[in-house]
Amino acid sequence: MQNSGLDVDLDRVFDRKIVTALVGMRVEINRVENIAAEIVSEPHVEDVFVVTGDFDIIVKVRFPDYNEFQKYILNRLSKISGVRDSKTMMVVSIKKENKRVFVE
Repeated sequence: MQNSGLDVDLDRVFDRKIVTALVGMRVEINRVENIAAEIVSEPHVEDVFVVTGDFDIIVKVRFPDYNEFQKYILNRLSKISGVRDSKTMMVVSIKKENKRVFVE
């Protein structure tokens, strides 16, 4: 698979940096609980929220580098049965996490 220009730029930005992302997932309504339970046990998944609004599930993931993150999105999350759509939001900087405030 050849990288698009955007992938090359993201590789440069996130290469060798820990990648944190939030993935909003729209899923078949009768599969919400099963999909959430399936994702919970995965090692790079930090949080799984069943929510209301634009998404059904929001997943917080953290990976040691962008390439591992990309593989997970393409080869795992996108292939879960019952997932209709997803939107990935890359974390640019963390200001507060787990009740800890980060000062730059």
